[in-house]
Amino acid sequence: MSRGLLREPLLHFTLIGALLFGIDALFTDENTSRDEIIVSQSRIDHLAAVFERGWQRPPTAQELNGLVESYIREEVLYREALNMGLDRDDTVIRRRLRMKMEFLARDLIDAVEPGDEILQRYFHQHADKYRQAARFSFRQLYFDAGARESAAGDARSALAQLNAGAAAARFGDRHLLQAAYAGETAGRVDRLFGEGFAARLSELPRGRWAGPVQSAYGLHLVYIEAFTPQQAADFSTVRPQVLRDWQAQEQKNILQSQYEAYRSTYDVRIEGELRAESGEVALK
Repeated sequence: MSRGLLREPLLHFTLIGALLFGIDALFTDENTSRDEIIVSQSRIDHLAAVFERGWQRPPTAQELNGLVESYIREEVLYREALNMGLDRDDTVIRRRLRMKMEFLARDLIDAVEPGDEILQRYFHQHADKYRQAARFSFRQLYFDAGARESAAGDARSALAQLNAGAAAARFGDRHLLQAAYAGETAGRVDRLFGEGFAARLSELPRGRWAGPVQSAYGLHLVYIEAFTPQQAADFSTVRPQVLRDWQAQEQKNILQSQYEAYRSTYDVRIEGELRAESGEVALK
């Protein structure tokens, strides 16, 4: 088999499917009877390895014996619980087993590293998701419309004086907002000043005082020092995020395929009337 073929995600997913559907055979020994518990050497090695990861040292002989006895105790009680049907009709256990099935598929997908060609294709298909947000660097002076009867007139008067060379410290009212912001995204600007404030800033001229601009708090004179409009991202800068998103999407695809394959082996009957208007199910 060529090295190029081994790098194909489609081959990886085929192997993942085989692993998912053959997982029972990996852990089940057909020659082991229901009442027999075998603690294999691989199991002992696993118990010792888990202990060593947690304690940063290998277990002593006494500790290893205790680990084995704890495992046997757990296995005995687990089997007896199954015999008593304690796993049935238990929402917590059902959800936990569902999560384990889904985690299994996710762990297998995480091991797949697609080539840049696949990631770039995904990147271009979802280009809007990776667009770089607009950014602003600006100074602002606040005029409190609640405290000033002529806040708008005062702001316009200050604007004329500022652009004639007056010092900014002479104007404006106190507020918790900062006097200057650097490299803020449009989203953060809107969170600070209120929805739509960033859009209004993007329309202002650069390099001089402008306004007044309405915010959620009042009126502002704004000096735009720098503005970078929204733009497409460079693939190399967002590749780690693209990889995570691609893996998340493939996980969903594999989980759905896995579920549909499993479901096809069941005869599913819904013995009740679905009431769309209330979301209730009336069982017959």
